[in-house]
Amino acid sequence: MGGGGMEGGSSAPAISSAIANAIKSNDQRMICLNNLKQIGVAAQNYATDNEGRFPWQVSEIEGGSAEYLSRYKSNDNWRHWQALSNELVTPKLLRCPRDGNRMQANSFAERKPRGAAGRTIIPFGGRSGNLSFSYFLGLESDKNKPNNILSGDRNVMFAKYDNDQDKKGQHVKIGKRFTAKMVPMWTQSLHANQGNILLSDLSVWQASSSRLAQYLIDSHSRDNTLIFPRGQ
Repeated sequence: MGGGGMEGGSSAPAISSAIANAIKSNDQRMICLNNLKQIGVAAQNYATDNEGRFPWQVSEIEGGSAEYLSRYKSNDNWRHWQALSNELVTPKLLRCPRDGNRMQANSFAERKPRGAAGRTIIPFGGRSGNLSFSYFLGLESDKNKPNNILSGDRNVMFAKYDNDQDKKGQHVKIGKRFTAKMVPMWTQSLHANQGNILLSDLSVWQASSSRLAQYLIDSHSRDNTLIFPRGQ
């Protein structure tokens, strides 16, 4: 008697929704990590052509964005990414797939062209430019200081600052001296209380909140000032 088959045929067990969601979440995190790797390559290529400097260390007249580093110009934080646009090629690299409240720009333009040419354009910049990207920038990033943070997921909270509640975009000085009550943490909004980090040596790391704090401590920067997009 044959006993190996099931009556009426057989099919693989359905994957539970929890498992399916976990797989999707992990896949999206891998895409986010790859985005940061590509951002690192773009920044390195820019620095190679600009005496080792990143866009936010180069004047606007030379193709950089240094004039927008003042905290009073934080509405224009998006301009640092725009200055890197030739190397990035597409603004899609600047949006984490887990970040549901980002606009998915398809052009690095500041505004739509007039007329028919602008109908399909979703510009990166302008008044909503700080909602076009998911990643912070490290103000003290330096290709000669490999441990300095270059970029990472925006979902950071520290002291009274919570990026998820940020309606403007800010420069936040995090420093490197932390206490049990004063320590940087990831929020749950992107990767379930974790995040991804890009260092100035172009290495990319998945990090818990405790690892985020350690990366900041290990950096060669005293201030660890991070340039954030809007959170909402």
